Amino acid sequence: EGTYAEGAVAGGAGLIVGGSLGENAYPQNDYYIQLSYSTGAVSGGNGSIVGGFIGENDSRYTADDYWDTTTSGTKIGVGLGNETSITGMTTAQLQSGLPPGFDARTWRETAGINDGLPYLRRNAPPK
Repeated sequence: EGTYAEGAVAGGAGLIVGGSLGENAYPQNDYYIQLSYSTGAVSGGNGSIVGGFIGENDSRYTADDYWDTTTSGTKIGVGLGNETSITGMTTAQLQSGLPPGFDARTWRETAGINDGLPYLRRNAPPK
């Protein structure tokens, strides 16, 4: 709950690739992912499953999650599976105020810090 991923993710042929998580699959890895976003570029080789936020999501437990459609290079949030409450936003939209569901007691957004993107108040990046 309350995470963000900024780095690029690339996978080879036939792999599952996502900006925040490759695979969220029941029963082995059924994670509850809430109030999170990713901004990194995502790519995969031939036959890969690629999603801007999650590569494959078989879980029902996602809420108020986002990915950057500008920097990720994809308009697809989940490569395969459940897309409930996973929403694409442009960089400008992510910089224009906290996304829906993000609580200002946990998150902050300040011009000049983290490229104007949301960050966790308890773990503020350097200016």
